[in-house]
Amino acid sequence: MSTKKSELAALLEAPLGQRQDLGYAYTAAEIASQPEIWRATARLLAPLEVSIVAFLGKDPRIVFAGAGSSHYVGVSVAPALRSVFDGVEAIPSTEIVMDPESAFPREPFILVSFARSGDSPESNAVVELAEKLRAGLVRHLAITCNAEGLLAKKVGAFGARGKVVVLPEGTNDKSLAMTASFSSMVVAGLFLGYAARGEGRSFAKVVDAIAAKGTSVLDGFSGEAKALAGQGFKRAFFIASRPFLGGAFEACLKVQELSGGAILSKAEDTIGLRHGFMAAIDRETLVVLYLSSDPYRRLYELDIARELRNKKLGKKIVLVTPDAAGCEGLADVLLVTGASPLVGDAERALLAVLPGQLLGLFFSLALGLKPDAPSPSGVIHRVVEGVRIYPYGRSGGGK
Repeated sequence: MSTKKSELAALLEAPLGQRQDLGYAYTAAEIASQPEIWRATARLLAPLEVSIVAFLGKDPRIVFAGAGSSHYVGVSVAPALRSVFDGVEAIPSTEIVMDPESAFPREPFILVSFARSGDSPESNAVVELAEKLRAGLVRHLAITCNAEGLLAKKVGAFGARGKVVVLPEGTNDKSLAMTASFSSMVVAGLFLGYAARGEGRSFAKVVDAIAAKGTSVLDGFSGEAKALAGQGFKRAFFIASRPFLGGAFEACLKVQELSGGAILSKAEDTIGLRHGFMAAIDRETLVVLYLSSDPYRRLYELDIARELRNKKLGKKIVLVTPDAAGCEGLADVLLVTGASPLVGDAERALLAVLPGQLLGLFFSLALGLKPDAPSPSGVIHRVVEGVRIYPYGRSGGGK
């Protein structure tokens, strides 16, 4: 067994002053912390099972809300939760704010708000709009990384109609880009399904198995990520079927955020790639394609991999897969996450973001940027700025 340090570990072992000067002290540590943070999140959630199940009630209709990365949390967990609850949808809070009437159900529902800080204007506006437009129909569950955020305080004030779950302190990333916060909220979202099925007690074992695979991915792929970051890519595509699509969107966002927009990124569903999007994959493009353990989905995913090869699309292709079966000759980099009875495609959704986080980190460093604050011109910020919330109603908008 090799004892060679991973490139991520090497970054973290550099003197603190060097990490600060290069501007990656927070981002690298937060990426590396995730497997242990996932375990801590599972331990925090375990004693909440009874109260969460009671709050959800029988056959709830659930709307996941969040902006940016927090929206992709909902997209990541919705497929798994649709096997438990009849009505589950993920709607960006940015869209809800602009068109709340079409977003909110007209029957009882639970608004599940995901938020790192809980201070973004859209997240809080969505809660207020739901109260105004669906009074008597809505209950609120806030899953956040910040107990002092406005969202936690607002939902906590609703009494029995509101419930706040604050994740462990280490989930509240200090860096601009969401990493541990995103994936830990995915853990919390998946727990809702396990709890509703009466399997909350087994969740910690499942998360421990996922975390072990997460450690393997972080250690095993960071060298590849660093090598790829030096190859002059201008574009990056993340291609995934439904269980991994939220992670693919988030991976895409990490590359674009951490590269300061220098690398244009796109996430697309596997078969949907053929509907025009494939035309944008050129010889300066990195392609990351996710493969399922489900044999039916895998047929379509391998077809796309073969088509990319046959058409000579992309400068490099990375396949992220539970095993290497059928992958011969289809990838420049094969990232095998491993199979496990405890970790199916629903749980592997948690691993989907890790390659994007590592690529974003090393792209940022290769471009001479500071990953903790990768926007030299200040275009983007840790908490979104510049959003003005307008009153909704006959005098200020809407119907």
